[in-house]
Amino acid sequence: MIDRLNTITNIFDVGDLKFLFLVIKKNLRNLLTLSLILSLLVLFVSLNQEKKFLSKATIVIEPDDNKIVNIEEVYSVEAQSSRINNQMAILKSDEVQEYIVKDKKNSMKFENLYSNTKQNFFQRIFSKPKKINDKYLKSVLTNNFSVKNIPRSDVLELSFVSNNPKISQLALNLIIDSYQRYEIDNKIQITSYASKKISERLKELVAQMDEAQKKLSNYKKEQNLVDTGNVKELKIKEIQSISERILEAKKNYQEQQNDLLSIKVADGDIDALLAIKDLRSRDEISNIKASLNANESNIQSLSLIYTDKHPKITQAIDLSENLKSQLKNILDENIQQKAFELSNLDNFIKLSDDELQKATDELRVIEEKEAGMLKFSREVDSSRKLYESFLQRVKETNEAQNLQVSKLKIIENPNLPTNPFSPQPKKNFIMAFIISFFLIYGLLYYREMNSSVIKSPEAIDSLNIPQIGILPRVDKLKRGFHILQMFVEDGGSSFSEAIRSSRAIIESKFDKNKSFMVTSSNPSEGKTTFAFNLALSLEKSNKVLFIEADIRRPSVLNSFYQFDKEILGLGEIISNTANFKDAIFKVPGTELDIITSGEKRFDMSDIVTKEQVKKFLDVLKLEYDYVIVDSPPVQPVSDTLILTQASDYNLFVVRSEETRTVSFMSSIKKIQNVGAKINGIVINDLDTSKDSYYSYYYSYSPNYYYHKN
Repeated sequence: MIDRLNTITNIFDVGDLKFLFLVIKKNLRNLLTLSLILSLLVLFVSLNQEKKFLSKATIVIEPDDNKIVNIEEVYSVEAQSSRINNQMAILKSDEVQEYIVKDKKNSMKFENLYSNTKQNFFQRIFSKPKKINDKYLKSVLTNNFSVKNIPRSDVLELSFVSNNPKISQLALNLIIDSYQRYEIDNKIQITSYASKKISERLKELVAQMDEAQKKLSNYKKEQNLVDTGNVKELKIKEIQSISERILEAKKNYQEQQNDLLSIKVADGDIDALLAIKDLRSRDEISNIKASLNANESNIQSLSLIYTDKHPKITQAIDLSENLKSQLKNILDENIQQKAFELSNLDNFIKLSDDELQKATDELRVIEEKEAGMLKFSREVDSSRKLYESFLQRVKETNEAQNLQVSKLKIIENPNLPTNPFSPQPKKNFIMAFIISFFLIYGLLYYREMNSSVIKSPEAIDSLNIPQIGILPRVDKLKRGFHILQMFVEDGGSSFSEAIRSSRAIIESKFDKNKSFMVTSSNPSEGKTTFAFNLALSLEKSNKVLFIEADIRRPSVLNSFYQFDKEILGLGEIISNTANFKDAIFKVPGTELDIITSGEKRFDMSDIVTKEQVKKFLDVLKLEYDYVIVDSPPVQPVSDTLILTQASDYNLFVVRSEETRTVSFMSSIKKIQNVGAKINGIVINDLDTSKDSYYSYYYSYSPNYYYHKN
């Protein structure tokens, strides 16, 4: 079945639009009649179907602000989609429907509308009265209500279908109101529950705060503490002051120690001692040094005027010695004083270190006591803050209970539909007509292609392939005659005249020194009869070679003629077991050369290529005017597809009232798929007793128009 469908599908690739129109033309009345009947039936059913009215509304359900946790959740597509899906589920939930069906006013509204709904003919006869109760209303709300989300938005499109437009509008309005009631009641329930839990937590926090305060008080009493904050600050400042004092004393100690080392190195040298900054900078030493320098300058001035024995010079020298003695004494006193100061600094540093250690220990004790106190203080502060926070939440939940509003916003209110969306009789009628037309046409086309046969030349006119011959039906043969060589045995018959007509067309439309392949769809369609008789007719004035190329089938000609030598044929030539000249025979009583199929049996496509066959035929065309190749049929054998590509012209034989259309079209498609084409069609076994066929035979000359390659 699948292969047959594939075969029929491939037929459309042939491009035979005319054949499609022929099928329509042939069955147009039946097509229109059946399509119209089916369309009227659909129209009748549509007019008596229950009318459906669709009411629509558009809403937006905004997100809760207090449920946003972080920025990722704001922009999360999955979070938004999940939230919208949840809201859609709530709209269709039993809880929302319960708000509607439990309200007796709503039930009465639905009951009144259903009672006023008009019924068609079938409904009045077959439908039972509806009992409007809670169960029925819930089923109606469930089955006829739908919600759709507009992608990437919070917008929802609501729709409700009913046989009464007012019911559709009423149902949507009630669903929206019930959702808002459900949403507000649910929030109030949640806030009430939260308020209850927060109040319980507040009681626990009060007890926890009292317990922490008691622990803090007991600790202060045990440690004899009131407030350690200022004591700790003072103790820290004291430690800082002692540390600074110790650092300054150590610095002075180091300087004094360095000076004493320099004094020791000077070993009494006054100039070396005066090089020490601390000694040099002292007032009494600097004054004596200045006086000594002034006296030295005076001695130098007097030496220029007086001799060394002069009283003024002697007096100045004595003064200089006296000043040096004073300077030495003062230096010794200062050196002793520096040694004493160094000893005092050492004692001072030791005492300061002890004082620092004591202050540090006292600070450590204070910090330990403070750490314990802070632990209890933190418990008190934490409990107080939690208490204040929960107290604020109690106030907020109490206010929220009084200020609950719905997040649902209505963009478009439910509309009152004026026209039913289903059924649509006019549209259904048109669609039914179109569908039934093509469906019936498909069935007729399938029947034509699968069961019909080619009866007349008109059946293949649409292919635009030249018809080069119409062979009449031969009902009776004269005694001793054979159809295979009818042209030479009964030259005056209508069959022979038809062969002469085909010969005339071939000689006028096709070139000489060409190869002609003759094939058909299936066996027993008359291709060998036509090919051989055509070769016999061409032989009268041309040099002709007839090749029997059906290697897989035993030789027809070999069984018909008796040859006086070993039978060699095309099979032996292809398999290289015979010479070309040894395989050529003469038909008795004629000049026609033939090559039979021979005795070898094999698949030609397994041994030779189209190039080899074409080269073989090209060699034969150099010697013969016409090379007639009788090929196997297309459908059962693949050898023909090689021969069609190698031959110059391809002729196709169909048997009237026997060759099926689908087989014929499929064969043409196969030949076209390998890049070849049909150059002419021969209709065999046509019943020419009807005048219409006979007149057609003489009026189909326009189909002979052919462009030479």
